[in-house]
Amino acid sequence: MDNRFYLMRKNEIITLVQFNEKGEMSAFSKNYPESAKDIIPLAYRTDPDKGLCKWWKERSIPLTRDQIRSFLESKGLTDPEQYLVNNLGLSLTDYYWIKPVDSNLTWESVNLFDNEFHDNILLSSNKTEQDGIMGYSPNGSLQGNIEKTWTIIDGDRCIIKGNHTNSSNESFNEVIASEIHKKQKYDNYTAYKLIHIKGKPYKYGCVSRAFTSQTLELVSAWDIVTSEPRKNSTSLYEHFIKVCGKHGIDVDLLRSDLEYEILVDYILTGYDRHLKNISILRDADSLRFVRMAPIYDSGDSLFANRPLPANLKELQKIKINSFVKSETKLLSLVRDRSLLDINKLPSPDYISKIYHKDEKISDGYIAKLVEWYERKIDSLAAAPQL
Repeated sequence: MDNRFYLMRKNEIITLVQFNEKGEMSAFSKNYPESAKDIIPLAYRTDPDKGLCKWWKERSIPLTRDQIRSFLESKGLTDPEQYLVNNLGLSLTDYYWIKPVDSNLTWESVNLFDNEFHDNILLSSNKTEQDGIMGYSPNGSLQGNIEKTWTIIDGDRCIIKGNHTNSSNESFNEVIASEIHKKQKYDNYTAYKLIHIKGKPYKYGCVSRAFTSQTLELVSAWDIVTSEPRKNSTSLYEHFIKVCGKHGIDVDLLRSDLEYEILVDYILTGYDRHLKNISILRDADSLRFVRMAPIYDSGDSLFANRPLPANLKELQKIKINSFVKSETKLLSLVRDRSLLDINKLPSPDYISKIYHKDEKISDGYIAKLVEWYERKIDSLAAAPQL
């Protein structure tokens, strides 16, 4: 079997690539067509010797994701990159894929924005077996450690997510974050709803619709900040904004979106807003950055998978994964606190009601969590504007 493929963006050839038996990209040609230079993945550009191989590896499902090893074994595979190759590297967040050198495949025939797909990793049923659907899956390129799957619901591309533990905390937090954005009348967020998933130890997962399309693709903040060297005198935060500005985004609107997100994460004690949980939407044709992607992945908040703080001192020392490592430093980046109206936040009773949907979560835990939620609101109100 020929292990050579063309790396494609829609119907444009970027370069010739080669894979080993593990599905790892083992070689690629650096002789790009002139027309391809602008569409090479951003993450590659600061490391032209190895960057594309790293990009491919990071595109695959992480082995640290819950139950992914058993899923791969069920398909006779040992490595996530093999699954990625089998599915041509296709994604529902961008337009990159690999085309076998001896094939006549086109973007129109394989893309998953328009064509049916299979392999619902998280769900107990498999559409391939049920419906005889042939084709490829977007789940080979679905990153992140929490168990999740792409699926199609009433014609819409949707993502269903579970939880890391036997409780529904992370799914509840996504719904609570959605309620905050709704009450704030903020227009750029991903709406999550609770959903029952058969055969899982937790009571609820959550579901949301895709916000990418044939005209808008996703570029992570990590890919953006690593696409250009950063001066030591420039913070990671400002570097991100600066590089985005070079790609045509409205910098003032971007800064406003970022500051609003920081404020909401502060209220929810969101600790995992890493640079792949922040992204930009890019126009498919012009390659111009349009706007920050709708806020997504807020599940790692409200102390999910972490012990509740014993006191205020512990609360103030919580480490976060973002542009900086502490909530206080992150909050100091916000220039306009009025972007979040603390009088229009979900009530403590709303938080309690959501959490009481799962009988595995104790009343005492919920009462303490709600107390810390209220304390964070008071803390933001009292914090001096720098």
